[in-house]
Amino acid sequence: MKYLTQSIFKNENGSKIRFLKTSEETKRELKENFKLPFLSQTLLEWYSDLPESKDLMFEWTNDFYLVGKENLMNALEGYRFIKEDKGWVDFSEKMKWNQNWIIISIWSGNPVIADVSKVETPIYYDYVGEEFSPKLLVDSLEKFDYFLSVWLDKHDDKYYKSGEYQSNFYESMEKEWKTKLNNEEIKNICEFLPITKSNENFAPSVQRVKEKVKKHHVYLDDPGKNKSKVILAVKKETGLSFDEIRNRLNSNGFLIAEGYGENTLVLADYFTSLGAKVRTEQK
Repeated sequence: MKYLTQSIFKNENGSKIRFLKTSEETKRELKENFKLPFLSQTLLEWYSDLPESKDLMFEWTNDFYLVGKENLMNALEGYRFIKEDKGWVDFSEKMKWNQNWIIISIWSGNPVIADVSKVETPIYYDYVGEEFSPKLLVDSLEKFDYFLSVWLDKHDDKYYKSGEYQSNFYESMEKEWKTKLNNEEIKNICEFLPITKSNENFAPSVQRVKEKVKKHHVYLDDPGKNKSKVILAVKKETGLSFDEIRNRLNSNGFLIAEGYGENTLVLADYFTSLGAKVRTEQK
């Protein structure tokens, strides 16, 4: 189960991935207050080959990343562990969060969950809400690893734009996925993760740059009356810690998202619906 590791090492010096920083203060506080469940042997072996202690972002998505082993506790912040005025609280019962669930990846604030109570470590997904009811993504961590390695290896900006791949390029990925994944699993993964087959052909990225297509930038100017909800949404969207978000709120030009597609504008509308004051610019 080293497909993804090999892909990372091939691409870590290019433009496909980058490593994210985490808040050491938050990490320390969580370790002082809580304990993780025992990790499955399969998950431990998976992490033994990945870059140590680093959250890894797929650069072209802006909001999909893998959680480093040393940050697994951090990943549960805002889902299971929440800091209130009186201190940290475990909301597993209230949020219906199974204590054997570990978040190993996040897409647009939505968790990819590993069930560490089972040897094969099945992978589930869910959407952020009042309580969690995860759906099966694939029945083993090995399949999830393989899917991501193909995605990382095959991705090319020439064939990609704002969450969509040209159909011929998508089909080349799908052909490899079918080596280890069945049709239902591919369908599940592509419904949850930022992968869609385009209904039309579009110009390669180099041509889009030449045509001076402008990128959308979304700035958070004021969280508004529902500050706690907005801060949680920002955390889930950016991966920043609560402390980092609060610090950035005190500065001008808090950039929370950028991109060429309509998804960026949809995100701006979402923050507006929460009562936040946001500003969009094209550059």
